Amino acid sequence: MPKPGMPIQAALIPDCTEPEAHRAAYRTAKANDAIFVCIARHGQRWKVQLDVMASRKPYVPEQAMAVLQSAAEALVLDGTVEQANIGADYISMWPIETEERAREIGAAFHAAIYGLQLLHIAAPSQPVSPPWPGGGR
Repeated sequence: MPKPGMPIQAALIPDCTEPEAHRAAYRTAKANDAIFVCIARHGQRWKVQLDVMASRKPYVPEQAMAVLQSAAEALVLDGTVEQANIGADYISMWPIETEERAREIGAAFHAAIYGLQLLHIAAPSQPVSPPWPGGGR
């Protein structure tokens, strides 16, 4: 079992098809100060959901979210998903053909958000103008 707040392996992502399972998984993520991730059956296919607000750590900066947006757009373009919504604090993608593929996608995006969040904490955004005299390098 991964440490709380760490990226989750695909096999361990909770199936939150049932509302009570979703509530329980979200409560667990909040209690562990972790980024929430789950899959859920969406008709005959699957949906992936991630929510950064479950964690008290800083959100991922907008410029870093562009990487996730690009990856989601690639999944739409190749037909893996039909819709992808990426916001400052959430990601959802659907429909996905199989549970296994939904788990793979969920684990990849969870790890990416977690890594980007850690990078932002370690190296916070710097001011636009450089702090050294003359503004050059």
